[in-house]
Amino acid sequence: MDWTRARAMLLVAFTVVNLILAFALWGPEGEMITFNRPSARSQLVQLRTTLDERGLILPSGVTVPDTPGPMRFLRVEYQPDPEKPGGASELSKGGTDLPDFMTRFDPTTRETTLEPLRVPSSPAVDPADRTTVRQVAEAFLQEHQFLPADARFSGIFAAAEGAVVEFAPHYQGLPVYSGYLRVYLTPGGVERVVKHWVAPVGYKEGPAKAVRPAAEALLRLAGRLEQEDGHVRTILDVQLGYYSGPSVTVSAADEISAWETVPVWRITLDNGLVYYVNAFNGELES
Repeated sequence: MDWTRARAMLLVAFTVVNLILAFALWGPEGEMITFNRPSARSQLVQLRTTLDERGLILPSGVTVPDTPGPMRFLRVEYQPDPEKPGGASELSKGGTDLPDFMTRFDPTTRETTLEPLRVPSSPAVDPADRTTVRQVAEAFLQEHQFLPADARFSGIFAAAEGAVVEFAPHYQGLPVYSGYLRVYLTPGGVERVVKHWVAPVGYKEGPAKAVRPAAEALLRLAGRLEQEDGHVRTILDVQLGYYSGPSVTVSAADEISAWETVPVWRITLDNGLVYYVNAFNGELES
């Protein structure tokens, strides 16, 4: 074997990989590279190394999902909460259906907030115990019949004084992050529930579009975070789903009842922040 030639070829290969990764980070929007198999060992090692250099840690326990086939836009409809107090944004103590809760509706965000009027009977909660936090949140929602039939567990996020457990609607196996039901917990138990719900109604007509791999979304986010604050962050979760708010297409978000959502890679960090990267063009949705 010609070892000199083999070494030269290996150096060229590593150089090409590094150039591709650099282009993914700093190249123009919409011109990102294609990782067909982000789970391949060599690509995953290189991805972790590059992210680490940019201040974004990808732990070995976090899975980088495979790239799905072509997808389409998904249309959703906002679902008004029947328990909201008549469009008012002021507090309303309970009601005939919710006598044990203080309810508040925000017409700007169209969120309904429910706060227990008395301390819930749930046991003390350790916000760091993700299993217990989820169990307490689900038990609370089921006890008060707050959990919609199409709701599925979406994630657990860090909060200033505790944790937030989120549930979202699903469509054909994928979460639709435009709608959510969030349970805020402190060490003392459930503090409040915030709901903004949408109903998926079907795909937009037209041909499906290719989806960019999750690895590209991670690289794009790493470049953005490095430019913004330079802090080291750890990735907790990477998931494929649908997301978009009505404010993306109109200025008066509270006046629209239906809109289109786009496939996104949702990336959750250890500081509680969540980022949605457009899986069609690689741009940050939020």
